Amino acid sequence: MRHTLIARVEDRPGAMNRLLGLLRGRGLGVHSIAFGESEIPGVKRTTVLVDTDNVDQTMKQLNRLIEVLEVTDVTNSQFVVRETALVKIHAPEPRREEIRAVAEGFGARVIGSGPQSVVVEMTDTPARLGEMIALAQVLGACETMRSGSLAMALGAAIPREQPAAADDKGRPWWSQADGVS
Repeated sequence: MRHTLIARVEDRPGAMNRLLGLLRGRGLGVHSIAFGESEIPGVKRTTVLVDTDNVDQTMKQLNRLIEVLEVTDVTNSQFVVRETALVKIHAPEPRREEIRAVAEGFGARVIGSGPQSVVVEMTDTPARLGEMIALAQVLGACETMRSGSLAMALGAAIPREQPAAADDKGRPWWSQADGVS
C-alpha cells in the first residue's frame, strides 16, 4: 500500500542519501520524495510517498537514523498534498490562445514561450496535474517535469517515540552512529 510519510531530518551532509538508502535497501518502492527547508533552522522537512506493507516497521527503521528527528504517517489522517508541474507544449503561434485558455481552466499559467513552444506552470493535487498533462498531450507534443509531492498534516504531528538521549546532544553526530565517544 502507498503511504505518505512526513519526516523532519537534521540538515547534515549525507542525511538525504542515508534516508533514501534505507528505503531502497529494504526494497520499498519510492514514488516521490521532496526535501526542503522547514520552519526550524538546520532541519529539513521531507515528504516521501512509499509502497510498504508494514508502515510501522518502516517508520521505526527511519527513526533509527541519527539525523531523523521524527516521522509521521499521514496516510489515514487529514492532510493536504500539492505538487508542481512544468509542461512544455509544442505550440505554433495560432494555437497559443487555445493553450492559454486550457491552462487558465486548470488554474495554471503560462510562464514562458519560445518560437514553437509554451511552458505552463501548475500547482495542484497530483491527480489534477495528471489531468492537465493528459490534456496538454492532446494539444501537442509536450515535455513534463513534476516536483515531488509536498504534504502537510492538518492536525498535530505525533512526536518520535524515543527522543535522542540528552548526552548525545553534545557529541559530534558521526560518533553517535557507532557508539564511539
